Amino acid sequence: MSEWYFIGFLYFLGIVLLIVELFLPAYGLLGLIGVGVLGLALYQTYQRHDVAALIGLALIVILLPLGLVYSVKNWHRTPVGRRLAPSNPTLTQADRMPVEHMQVLVGSVGRSLTPLRPVGTCIFEGRRVECKAEYGMIDKGVSVQAIRLIDRTLAVREVPESLEHFAEAS
Repeated sequence: MSEWYFIGFLYFLGIVLLIVELFLPAYGLLGLIGVGVLGLALYQTYQRHDVAALIGLALIVILLPLGLVYSVKNWHRTPVGRRLAPSNPTLTQADRMPVEHMQVLVGSVGRSLTPLRPVGTCIFEGRRVECKAEYGMIDKGVSVQAIRLIDRTLAVREVPESLEHFAEAS
C-alpha cells in the first residue's frame, strides 16, 4: 500500500511543478521536470496495475492540454506575466492627436504623394497629410478630394480627370 502513496506523491509533485512553472521564470525547466515526474509516476503505475495506468494516462492526456490552454490564456495575470507584458496604458483625450486642423481640409482637393493602398500620404495646401483611400487603391500623383475624417485619418477619393478643374475651382 505504501507504493501507491509514493505513486500518488509523484503525481502530486508533477502537477505542483507544472503549476509552479507558471509563477517562476524557470524558462520551462520546472515544466520539463514536472512532465518527467508525471511520466515516472505513470510508469510506476503501469508496473503495479494495467487498468490504473490506462486511467492515469487518459487523465494526463486530457488534463495536461486543458491546463496548458488555460495557463496560456491566463498567464498575463500572473506576477511574472504582469512584469513581462504590462497592460496597455489608458489614453485620455489630451493624449490623442487633435483633429481641428484636419477638419478644415474636408472638401478640399490635393494630390497623392505616395500610392494609397489604402493608406498613404497626400499633399493639401502645401501640407503633407496621412490619408486613407475611401475604397480601393489610389496611384501616386493623382488628384484626390478629402471626403471625411475616419478615426482621425483623412479619407480621400480619386477625382476623375474630367472633373478635376471644377473641383480645384470650387
